[in-house]
Amino acid sequence: MEISVVPLTEEKVPHYLKVGQQSYNEHYLHLWENRNPKSYLNVSFTETQVQQELQDPNSQNYLVKYGEAYAGVLKLSLSQGWGSWKDQEALYLHRIYLLKAFSRKGVGKAVLDFVTRFAKDLEKKVIWLETMKKGKALDFYRSNGFEIAGATEIYLEGVLPAEKEMWVLVKTL
Repeated sequence: MEISVVPLTEEKVPHYLKVGQQSYNEHYLHLWENRNPKSYLNVSFTETQVQQELQDPNSQNYLVKYGEAYAGVLKLSLSQGWGSWKDQEALYLHRIYLLKAFSRKGVGKAVLDFVTRFAKDLEKKVIWLETMKKGKALDFYRSNGFEIAGATEIYLEGVLPAEKEMWVLVKTL
């Protein structure tokens, strides 16, 4: 089955919101008090927020497709430094969220390959991201060339204290 990464357009925003919210809820409710991620969804997956991101030249949003089906969402910040890397050197991988139905089909790997090619085309020196210290995502990213470079945490209201810790991961290009 063909896996593709399609730039988000205004007419596809409803699909992006639906897939983004659903995939987040399928994987991350355990992080939140009363399994309620409202504070995150309200800053990430609202019509207003996504429309603002579409107007931001530093933000790139995508729908991930598996054949003709929407399998997930991707968000990149084109110039966002971290640590000693300057904005022009670094690409921030803000999110890859995939629906559970598309797990273990090579979709995540294909999306990371797309991000790596994209960053190289922009002549970036590094791709960086934040991921939970616990869970499958850490192993996935590490098996795809990312290394732990630092620590951070989630600062949103409602995150369970035991779930706030995150790693900053870096892939040098």
